Amino acid sequence: MATANAAPAMALFIYYKVDPAHASVFEEAVRQMQAALRLAHEDLTARLWIRTDAQASAQTWMETYEHPNGVSALTATLIELAAQDLPAGQIGQRHVEMFSNAD
Repeated sequence: MATANAAPAMALFIYYKVDPAHASVFEEAVRQMQAALRLAHEDLTARLWIRTDAQASAQTWMETYEHPNGVSALTATLIELAAQDLPAGQIGQRHVEMFSNAD
């Protein structure tokens, strides 16, 4: 649990739907974006998760971003700006959520 004087470390979770027909091209674009973000933000951890539900017509993807000091509001904004360069029209609405570490 965070101390009374310290803000809790925040992590960023972004999820959306992807048409499987566009998955390979879009995955490469996301991985390139995340690699660039890791280079630009020292110690940033960026991961891509893909839901394994084979029954769905669209895949659910989740990008996660963590930093030892927490993801700042500025970094979250820069991540969303970087996402604007992803191929248009290949994903559903991006849902962005911030979570704090409960440890």
